[in-house]
Amino acid sequence: MTKKLTRRFDSLLAGIALLWLINPTGARAIGTAVPWGGGQVNSNPALQGNVTAISTAIDHTLVLRADGTVAAWGNNLDGGCDVPSGLNTVTAVSAGNFFSIALKANGTVVAWGDDTFGQTEVPGSLSSVVSISAGHAHCLARKSNGTVVAWGSDGFGQTDVPAGLSGVAAIVAAGNYSLALKSNGTVVAWGVNDAGQTNVPGGLNNVVAIAGNLGYCLALKNDGTVVAWGAAPSVPGGLNGVIAIAAGEHHSLALKSNGTVQEWGSNQSGEGVVPAGLSGVTAIAAGWNYRLALAAGGPQITPFSLGNPSWRNNRFTVSLQTQNGIVYIMEYKNAMSDSTWTALPSVTGNGSVMSLTDSSATNPNRFYRVRAQ
Repeated sequence: MTKKLTRRFDSLLAGIALLWLINPTGARAIGTAVPWGGGQVNSNPALQGNVTAISTAIDHTLVLRADGTVAAWGNNLDGGCDVPSGLNTVTAVSAGNFFSIALKANGTVVAWGDDTFGQTEVPGSLSSVVSISAGHAHCLARKSNGTVVAWGSDGFGQTDVPAGLSGVAAIVAAGNYSLALKSNGTVVAWGVNDAGQTNVPGGLNNVVAIAGNLGYCLALKNDGTVVAWGAAPSVPGGLNGVIAIAAGEHHSLALKSNGTVQEWGSNQSGEGVVPAGLSGVTAIAAGWNYRLALAAGGPQITPFSLGNPSWRNNRFTVSLQTQNGIVYIMEYKNAMSDSTWTALPSVTGNGSVMSLTDSSATNPNRFYRVRAQ
């Protein structure tokens, strides 16, 4: 949650307007990535601990670490695993076919790997992005105002975002088509329709999550049930209590509210056999014939507070009691109406009191917040 600091604290800020604190009351999902199936399974050390997000495609896998950096492995023929040097403050990742994209805390997008169709040519003016998705050779970005921006291959109209599309809550770039989940619980689809993947079932509503692969789509409803269309593996009868979904090439995953994973569809590479005892799962991802689950077990972020604010000679500093291994980032806006926060250099906690600093605090109306990841 976010809260305003005390009146005394505000008064010490002199010309700086306010400081806000993101003060988590529980755990963020930090843990270990567990793979199974064929193709990319290995003992990559990036799988172990401090992973906060996962994404996998036909040829390679991305994981986001708790410190905002990215690790990649798999087929690197076109550079999809060549994470840019110095890439940090990342909040989300998405693996496309032979390329990768990452969302940074400041709302911008970074891309690398195959650029045959311009899929790594992020529009220069793109900003205020809150989520991303990479498909076969195209990308989608959802902005904070609920609109969608697309780039890359458009051979099937997959980047032709429907005119007037707004109020979007989630996006999926799947194969050569695109999906958008609107805030009213309905789904919009465009692009190739060779398997009926853009034929959204009539009357589909109350959707809270979407997923897709080359020839089919999944939708998770608010009652914990799953709907499929296109060339989809049949959803198991009685499947319920689902909180997340993922679509592989010919097989699907469902994460249940009890932290277990259910899978159905093709099992030609063992991908349909969920590892025995897998539990405490907080996220799932599905590739061509490969699966990845993010299982709990890493450190938890405990509540923290800020103190000792100082503003002298255009330098603002605040201290906090840190937690070992947790990354703390201070961000600022020059006006609360600004659409994005600008991230400042972060610190990685070591269990002691540490400081966060803005060395260019020239704006007397600057706003700050501190978040942990």
